Amino acid sequence: MGIVFTVREKCKGCYACIRSCPCKAIRVEQGLAQVMKERCIACGTCLQVCATGAKQVESDLGVVWQLLAQYPNVIAILSSSFPAALPEIRPGQLVTALKRLGFSEVMADSFGAELVGREYAQLLSKDKDRPILSSNCPAAVTYIEKYHIPLISYLAPIVSPMIAMGRVVKWQYNPEAKVVFIGPCVAKKAESKDEKVAGVIDAVLSFAELKEMFAAKGITPESEEGGQFSGPKPYLGRLFAISGGLLKVMGLSDDILQNDVISAHGRDYVVKILREFVRGDITARFVNLHFCHGCIDGPVIDNELSGFRRKELIANYTTGRADPVQTERDIQEYASINLSRKFTSQSIGLATPSDKDVQSVLKQMNRANPEEQFNCGACGYSSCWELAVAVCQGLAETDMCWPYVLNRLKATQEELIQAEKLTSLGQMAASIAHEVNNPLSGVLVYTKLLSKKLDSDTFSKQEALGYLSKMDSEVSRSSKIIRNLLDFARQSEPVLRAVDVNQVIEQALSLVSHQAQLQNIEVVKELSPSLPKVMADFDQLQQVFTNLILNAIQAMPDGGRLTLRTSVDSDGQLKVDIQDTGCGISRENLRRLFTPFFTTKEKGKGVGLGLAVVHGIIQRHQGRIEVQSEVGEGTTFTIYLGAHYEEEA
Repeated sequence: MGIVFTVREKCKGCYACIRSCPCKAIRVEQGLAQVMKERCIACGTCLQVCATGAKQVESDLGVVWQLLAQYPNVIAILSSSFPAALPEIRPGQLVTALKRLGFSEVMADSFGAELVGREYAQLLSKDKDRPILSSNCPAAVTYIEKYHIPLISYLAPIVSPMIAMGRVVKWQYNPEAKVVFIGPCVAKKAESKDEKVAGVIDAVLSFAELKEMFAAKGITPESEEGGQFSGPKPYLGRLFAISGGLLKVMGLSDDILQNDVISAHGRDYVVKILREFVRGDITARFVNLHFCHGCIDGPVIDNELSGFRRKELIANYTTGRADPVQTERDIQEYASINLSRKFTSQSIGLATPSDKDVQSVLKQMNRANPEEQFNCGACGYSSCWELAVAVCQGLAETDMCWPYVLNRLKATQEELIQAEKLTSLGQMAASIAHEVNNPLSGVLVYTKLLSKKLDSDTFSKQEALGYLSKMDSEVSRSSKIIRNLLDFARQSEPVLRAVDVNQVIEQALSLVSHQAQLQNIEVVKELSPSLPKVMADFDQLQQVFTNLILNAIQAMPDGGRLTLRTSVDSDGQLKVDIQDTGCGISRENLRRLFTPFFTTKEKGKGVGLGLAVVHGIIQRHQGRIEVQSEVGEGTTFTIYLGAHYEEEA
């Protein structure tokens, strides 16, 4: 795991981190965007754009708590950005709060900036023929070491203010002390472990982690008394956190008319200017690089202040505590501190795929033709070609292309619909074959029996009529099955006229009332006398109510109560309830109730087309049907139809 890592459970595959990462240090595997330790420069950009909090930073909280518990001298070194990062806390209060945590002393890396600034000034005065790139931003340094190897020789061989201050403490001020740096930068955590400058910073905390420590100990810095910083005193070095602060310490200007000094702040500017530097387009003698817009824009500063307000806070702090004379004395005292460092190549270049391989990936994503390459950026890459290259290099997946995924989903959906149609057709064919085969088999049996009996002298006319009656019953049953199927298949358009729904219900009830009486079912009619009419097909509505009433009767084989209710709902629609106290319908079956050929009845009692026909008729009448049911308590079918109010003559 690197300095920056991904929490798997929080990653939602939005690819915002890929879009923002300046060195494409994110590998996508099975939709998860993972940080590649070997490619990451710890700039922290992905932390700022990750809305789900999936990108997180390695914490040194445990290390710091252990240092405070085991060592008497643990010195906190604050980044010069602290007035902008913690604006609600006065500097003296922050010192006191840190000491209450257990730190023996509190210093600022601003004095390290004083030393570094003078070192840069001397370097520029000695080497006037060679352009110099600043090396105070660890993210910029790592970016060059990994992605612009030829530019390493142009980096100023000077440490950052953090390392400079660490050497001041460890090499002269108090060699026995442990040093904890506190700042807004993720890359500082990586820099402290860089073997080329290691050994002077024991741990790095972000300002957010510092707040966690205060909360854990119940310390409210805003309510503390003011304390004093220890160690050497800085002056203009306090401006280092501001864009161009280093130039101020060096006594230089980035006047565009002189074109000798350039301040490149922000990852986009740094990336572009380094490309131009490689091409020889940059003629400036000194380029000051910062991946953020100054340290006051560090990725782990968690307040909402504008950059202008943060600059103002730093400037006010600098001018309000100036003591140039003391600063010069301290600079002389620590002038012997070695501020040099070296840089080495960390090349992690990936093999460039052939055009043929890239075209193969583009073809797989249906992006082979230039007009199909939308370059929408949804994948996180700036172009379809760049995504295809990343796929070839093992950094990305073709499923990151959203247009490709959507087209594939559409095709899959069409295949599923077709498969569902074929499945339904198979089920329908099997049901029809089964339902029609049974009565036809009966007819065949009785036909054979009748042919045998005709040759017998004892065969009576009465027996023959009995066989013929049974054959007629079976043929009628087959005919009914075919008729229901035709009703479902035809779905004929209704012939609309003004219809009295109460009259339709009475007519339907009269057709099946004898079955209700046989099963000892009480029929309760709650038909509204002031019911408006509906525009409907009388015969089709009668078929609907007959089917539903018959189903209700069959659901109560041991008797019960059937309630038929008509009313007008709050929306002005005509409402019909057909309620029984029967066996009820399970939740699982409710979802499939109107599916053709689905039935819960015993074999020979139903084909599963009745409710499908009912549903189709109600839909063609621009109405809707709803079902409420509880197993063991009964079922209510509710039909809603548009009311029709006749105009007065």
